[in-house]
Amino acid sequence: MKALFFCLVWPEPSSSAAGVRLDYLIRLFIREGFELHLSSTAEHGPYSALYEDLDGVYRHNLDPNSSEIRAKLAQINPDVIVFDRYPTEEQFSWHVMEACPKAIRILDTEDLHGLRRARQLSLEELEKKGRLTHLYVAEHEIQPTSVYNTIALREMVSMHRSDLSLVVSDVELYYAQKYYGIPTNQLMYLPILSCRLFGQSGPLNNDMSTHACFIGNFKHAPNRDAVHFLRYQLWPQINKALSRQGDVNSECHIYGAYMDATMERLHNPSIGFHMKGRVDDVYSTIAAYGVLLAPLRFGAGVKGKILDAISMELPVVTTPIGSEGLSVHLDGVDFPGYVAKTVEEFKQSAVKSLSTSAQSKWDFPDHKKLEQRLDTEYGNAFIAQVNNMLEGKSRIQHPIKLMLEQNSQLAHRYLSKYIQLKNEG
Repeated sequence: MKALFFCLVWPEPSSSAAGVRLDYLIRLFIREGFELHLSSTAEHGPYSALYEDLDGVYRHNLDPNSSEIRAKLAQINPDVIVFDRYPTEEQFSWHVMEACPKAIRILDTEDLHGLRRARQLSLEELEKKGRLTHLYVAEHEIQPTSVYNTIALREMVSMHRSDLSLVVSDVELYYAQKYYGIPTNQLMYLPILSCRLFGQSGPLNNDMSTHACFIGNFKHAPNRDAVHFLRYQLWPQINKALSRQGDVNSECHIYGAYMDATMERLHNPSIGFHMKGRVDDVYSTIAAYGVLLAPLRFGAGVKGKILDAISMELPVVTTPIGSEGLSVHLDGVDFPGYVAKTVEEFKQSAVKSLSTSAQSKWDFPDHKKLEQRLDTEYGNAFIAQVNNMLEGKSRIQHPIKLMLEQNSQLAHRYLSKYIQLKNEG
């Protein structure tokens, strides 16, 4: 059996939760004996995982606007296609439908981009009107004009058109059914089942228990917003409160891949706010801190930084956006830290977490046993679903799906032909 992954970028499991997710799916198919084919229109980067050490993995650079793509697809002849987020489905699904009509098409959403965008637009609208009462945008505060934004509509079409769409949180499962109208037999909940670079053997930093940290990929808008908000609205007040209590050495250290000049300018040692940049080993870098501060005001899915912290037994102060979708990952344990709904709650929780006289002890799940159980439970269920679809037991053929498939083929065929002719000259 063969599986072909269309990757938005080459997987970078050391850079983001999206990279961790994609890496897990790739290795899951390899583990199940599939011959793996990977393709991306992006260039390889220094942190790209190319799987050169694994047998049965082949890399391609399939061009959606090349006249040769369908011949190349027919030569690969995959049984399963996995699209890494909706833009790759938009680019390649119509080629797949023509060249490999029997192939099962699976969309891995990573997180619901439309939900993230709806929350961002609503946040901006409420801020302009001066009506934002919380640190985050709750579902009931999402503005009707934001729900069906352009990104949501594109993502919705991709999900309806695919045989199966994977979501990483129960919140997104609910949202996809309620707002996107995706049939239940075209949706599957598959949580993120691995943490970034967990358990590396490198030495830990010196004791950083009086300091706070944040980590996140800075190509991701919610992370940029969270750090900016932390720098200007939260940390100065947190720092002052700690100083009044005598905890004068507390600092906030910001880590993350792709830190650009705009983010670097947030560096301000005078208030203990340090922009640190990329780290190659998350574990040995942040495990010894006192708390992870994650004031995420919008977003979707499950947050890799929160999973990393929980697996390292590092308490967290975050918002309901940061803590959502974690029920299976907590395994019956209370959230290890504080979930703040307002700015004031966040400040007080951060001070409490960093104060040497008030630090709390938290319970954490047994992450190694939990990872194994979730992999067995959810990973095996996903493979069983794939096998059922390959056997023709649950291939979806409803009118909306068929209509969107035909519409996609017609629209993209002429657009692609136009681009081909333009490129030729």
